[in-house]
Amino acid sequence: MEKRSLKLEKAGLAIPEVLAKHRLLLPYRMYQAKRDWKKIVGEQIAKYSYILDFKNNIIVIAVMNPVYMNYLFMYKNKIIEEVNSYIGHQAIADVRFVKKGKKPVQTVYETLDGEEKDVLPEGNIRQVILDDSTVANIRRETENLPDGLRERVVQLRFAQAKRIKAYAVSGFIPCPSCGRWMAKGEKICIFCRSAARHALKMKVRAVLEEMPWLSWEKMAEHVAVSVQDKAAEQAYNDVRRNLIYRYIEKVYYEYDSDADDLILALLITRRVPGDIPPKFIENLVAKYRRKPEHNVSPSES
Repeated sequence: MEKRSLKLEKAGLAIPEVLAKHRLLLPYRMYQAKRDWKKIVGEQIAKYSYILDFKNNIIVIAVMNPVYMNYLFMYKNKIIEEVNSYIGHQAIADVRFVKKGKKPVQTVYETLDGEEKDVLPEGNIRQVILDDSTVANIRRETENLPDGLRERVVQLRFAQAKRIKAYAVSGFIPCPSCGRWMAKGEKICIFCRSAARHALKMKVRAVLEEMPWLSWEKMAEHVAVSVQDKAAEQAYNDVRRNLIYRYIEKVYYEYDSDADDLILALLITRRVPGDIPPKFIENLVAKYRRKPEHNVSPSES
C-alpha cells in the first residue's frame, strides 16, 4: 500500500513519491523551473532571459540582451545554486548561455497544479466545458493508474482537452509537424520552420564542402528545393558566406593547407577547379594573409 501524506501544501507536490517511483519527479521539477524562471532569478533577469533547455547536467539559458549575457555569466554559480535549490536535487553542474533575439511564443502551461499561464487567445480556459464523452474517455483511459496518481493525471488531461477546445474555437490550428498551436493560414509553426531551416543549412553545407563551386541554381537541384524558394536561397547564401569567412580565417592565421586555399578560391569565384589558375589562388591567399608587423628602426623614427 502506497504511503500518503496530507501535509504538503501544493497539490503538485502531493505525489512526489509516486512521481519518483515512475522516474518522473526530476523531469517534472525541471519543467516547473522553466515555468517559474521569474520566481527563481527575479523579474528583472527573467525579463531578458529564459530557460531554453536542460542537457544532461547543463542548463541552457537564452539571453536576449547581450549586456545581460556578461552580467549573468558573473553570477552563473549563483544561478546553479538557485536552480538546484528550486529543483530539490543537485542536477545542474554548469550553465551555458546562448544569444536569442526574443522569447518563444508563449503557450498555456499544464501542470499537476492545473493551468498556470494566461496565454489563451480568447477568454479563460477554466470557463471551457468539456462534453460528457470526452470526460468519459479520459476517465476510462486513466482508470488503471495508481491511486495516488490517477486523479491528478485526470485533471491534467482535462486541462489539455480544454486547451485544445479553446484554441480551436479561437481559430488556431495545430502544427502538422509538432502539434504546437499556430495562427490559421500558417503551414508549420515558427519552431518547425526554424528546425527545417537548420536542417537545410546542414545539408547545404555538406554539399558545398564537397562541391564549393555550386551556384544556387545547382544547389537547389542537389537539396531538392525550388530555385524560387527565397528562404532556401538565403540559407544557401548564409552557409556559403560563413564558409568563406572560415577559410579566410585559416589563411589569415596561417593554418591553411593547399586544399583550403583552393576551396576558398572555389567558394569565392564559383568556378570549377580546372578553371582557376594557380597564380590566382596565390594572389588571393596573399590578399587575406595576415601582414607581418613593420618594425621601425630608431633611425627611421
